[in-house]
Amino acid sequence: MAQLDALFRPRGIAVVGASARPLTIGNRIIRNLLRYGFSGPVHPVNPRGGEIAGLPVFRSILDVPGDIDLAHVIVRADLVASTLEDCAARGIKVVIVNSSGFKEIGPRGAEMEQRIVEIARRTGMRLFGPNCQGVMNSDPRVNLYSNFTFAKMTPGHVSVVAQGGGVAEVINNYFGMNGIGQRMYASNGNACDISIPEIIEYYGEDDETHVIVLHLESFADPGEFLARVAPVAARKPVLALKSGTTPEGARAVSSHTGGLMEQDTTTDVLLDKCGVLRFSSLSELCQVARAFATQPVPAGNGVGMVTNAGSPAIIVTDELVKAGMKVPPLSRESRDFLQEKLQSMASLANPIDMMATASGQEFGWSLEALLGDPCMDAVVVCFMTPFFVDTLAIARAIEEQARNSNKTLLAVAMTNPDEKPEWRETIDRVNAAGVPVFYFPESAAQVLFHMDRFRRLRDRRNEPAPRLDVDAQGARGIIASSHPGPDGFLPPAEVADILRSYGIPMVSESRASDWNGLQRAALEIGFPVVLKAEAADLLHKTDAGGVALGIADMDQLKEAHQDMARRLRGVEGVRWLLQPSLEATLEIIVGASRSPGVGPIVMFGLGGIHVEVLKDVVFKLAPLSATDTREMLDGVKARALLHGVRGKPGVDLAALRDIIHRVSLLMEENPSIQELDLNPVMASNKPGGTKVVDARLRLVREK
Repeated sequence: MAQLDALFRPRGIAVVGASARPLTIGNRIIRNLLRYGFSGPVHPVNPRGGEIAGLPVFRSILDVPGDIDLAHVIVRADLVASTLEDCAARGIKVVIVNSSGFKEIGPRGAEMEQRIVEIARRTGMRLFGPNCQGVMNSDPRVNLYSNFTFAKMTPGHVSVVAQGGGVAEVINNYFGMNGIGQRMYASNGNACDISIPEIIEYYGEDDETHVIVLHLESFADPGEFLARVAPVAARKPVLALKSGTTPEGARAVSSHTGGLMEQDTTTDVLLDKCGVLRFSSLSELCQVARAFATQPVPAGNGVGMVTNAGSPAIIVTDELVKAGMKVPPLSRESRDFLQEKLQSMASLANPIDMMATASGQEFGWSLEALLGDPCMDAVVVCFMTPFFVDTLAIARAIEEQARNSNKTLLAVAMTNPDEKPEWRETIDRVNAAGVPVFYFPESAAQVLFHMDRFRRLRDRRNEPAPRLDVDAQGARGIIASSHPGPDGFLPPAEVADILRSYGIPMVSESRASDWNGLQRAALEIGFPVVLKAEAADLLHKTDAGGVALGIADMDQLKEAHQDMARRLRGVEGVRWLLQPSLEATLEIIVGASRSPGVGPIVMFGLGGIHVEVLKDVVFKLAPLSATDTREMLDGVKARALLHGVRGKPGVDLAALRDIIHRVSLLMEENPSIQELDLNPVMASNKPGGTKVVDARLRLVREK
């Protein structure tokens, strides 16, 4: 990571394309560097020479003296390549190419961008950008504002990396307006060389970065993202907002699994695999980042509350409980302590409601009790600012308790701080103590939920997948000699053989080409049976009337066969499949779809004919651990049905987990499989009773 030290901790900086005109990038960068007191020399470079902001202007980068690690390049796109050659000759380690006109404008720009990448690789120089803003580092040993924006840089513990400069500026301005200090910042535009994952990895090694905020528009290399970001997210929170959609999700698909993958499923599963918290709301992300920057991660999900007005704490309680957090009762020791200290009218439940007349001392006692209570992992203090109460005393009490505690502490202030200077000072002092103050009660609850979400991701026991006995070679042989249709789907018999090779439990079945064969099959299987029609063009059998259930005898079988044959008269190559009727507790779907650049994504959910209506499914990126499969079963809305409800039995969860693991392994070891559907899987509560009764598999052979 030493190369990125030259980007974030350069000894000296040259600005090639510097300008004396105030409203230009080449002028603004120089003034920002000087305004924030960059620790090294700043050298403007322009063929005209002269002076800018009191600094002598060099006519060429080759003339710049001293130790220069970093250069900004702000010249026409067609001049960037020759400028980079000069930078390399001068020994510059990293170049920030602020110039635009590269791949963002089309093929011609993409060619020029490829050329500058080739120059960098040949010379060993690193590139940041092009078409980018730049970087910042508030470390007082550097004071680096190597950027052309106007956002305020205040030292703190939030580090930001953003692909889109506009979103980055929104984040920067929010932090600046709300007094939230930043550590480092990078907006790298086209990211032709130095990547976002590389920057996140660098932030991860910085002890003063407590939380990382990430904005993405696309994944250039999902494999690199997983490899670099997952180890960082295991140690410190990475909060992500991704705008736009993935092309993989927008492509046409014909399987249930592919159809159920929404446009951004790939993003969700990749971020989940890394342990990154994804947000759909930029404002919520910034509020959560604010809390992570100054507060410790809660050790558990128990929350205590103290208030001098009951209703806001009730709102916090409702939001926490809905999110799965706990609001436990006070311990006996806490109750006994507060019984002696607080007014008799105070409620000693959780939340502790001390009424509007509560003094700063009473706030202090209540916070002391909650922060010392072993049942509480985090505390929310809600306070109004009545005109008859010394609100600064409340602030001092919060300051003292925050200073002496290692638990998470958030505040909700129900006041207009502009009404009285004392109220403004009260809120400012609480914020300055590292306790984030929120206006809306639900905001504090949402922040705590996300902090606990990070804790659960960080602390989850990622148990390895079980070792499976499979015939991988046999499956590869079947695939190699298979006969896919024009759309890549394999004949059902070949699909069944592949699944059996991986130990996926299939219902017994028999195929026939005519009525005589069906009779023999029925006598062999025994009634009741299920009749299905199979043909290359018959992907959705139920929709086409190609499935008959619960056939009790030969007469019913004959009638069902004749009706089905009439309905499917125009379908070529129809064959008949007979299966025994199964008694199932629940119909399940298990599937997988391969996402380009990411790999196989495995799906689990409620199956049968309702799957596309209810869409109660969850996705995970393979390979799957034992922890992953448990989370998949717990992640569906209908999870209660899996365990049994209202007298109805649950299902064999171990059997479902085993099928999911085998599907994951099948997809991992056979990259030509593009999509796979097991629907329905008839889940039973009896050992050995869970079976796959229908499956589809599509291949994409390499050309």
